[in-house]
Amino acid sequence: MKGAASLLKTIRVFEFHASRPGPTLLIFGAVHGNETCGTEALTKLIGHLETGEIALQKGSLVVVPIANPLAYAEKKRYLKDNLNRIFRPSSAPTSDEARFANILCRLVDRCDAFLDIHSITAAGDPFLYIDFPTPRNRAWAKTMPVHHAIVGWPELYKKMRRLKRAYDSTTYAHKKRKDCLLIECGQHSDIEAPAIAYQAILNSLYHFGLVKGRASRHSYKEIVMKAGYFRQHQKDHFPQNWKDHEPIRKGEVLIREANGSVIKAPFDGVIIMPKATAPVGDDWLYLGRVLRP
Repeated sequence: MKGAASLLKTIRVFEFHASRPGPTLLIFGAVHGNETCGTEALTKLIGHLETGEIALQKGSLVVVPIANPLAYAEKKRYLKDNLNRIFRPSSAPTSDEARFANILCRLVDRCDAFLDIHSITAAGDPFLYIDFPTPRNRAWAKTMPVHHAIVGWPELYKKMRRLKRAYDSTTYAHKKRKDCLLIECGQHSDIEAPAIAYQAILNSLYHFGLVKGRASRHSYKEIVMKAGYFRQHQKDHFPQNWKDHEPIRKGEVLIREANGSVIKAPFDGVIIMPKATAPVGDDWLYLGRVLRP
């Protein structure tokens, strides 16, 4: 296992500062190593900033194109620990992901606003997580290029008593009183995902006034997370190839278990983030309800 000093060299941090004071925006890509759209978008942005095609008017921008470089190198979601479930400082880290969390948390500590860029396993459209729907986060969310936003993640995990496992990047940022959003830019392999990520970045820069321009406004429907399922056995499987945000009716079979039993949807809703190949013990899929305006 590498020591913290060498990991600091592995996690590349790019900082840009304007001459005028203003907020500090922090953006992560590849917290999960197989989610590369944020990396591509941030690499493009860095190039534009270095050539002067984009110039900061005020404030500071801090970007980490690859937040989990070891998993990224192996094209895996994570190696030992899911970085976005253990995202908090640790005095005695037991994995490279935990050591990365120590480094990344220090970056969150000194920002004003934080955007975490991800992608999803199943086919589906881009969407947003608003885990902490403060007025400031909702105002920022309206600039994101999505049609759906999910709320209720922290509340669901408290209900499921898995709060320790769900200590993610925006939970940490909110605890430190930062504006924070997490965007899922579509399926990992979707060729449009980097463009979605880049638009989300540009609109964030506009929104906080770091660069000249006006963020386009978007309307979105909110989906509240109501149930979550974790894979219990390797032979458990989905009855079909669920898509993200696919509607499901109450009583429809969600999961077929290794022992022959089935788990049925407890209400009419939509599938959220199904991962057919999730390891045993990982979150597998969620269910939500669309909130009517």
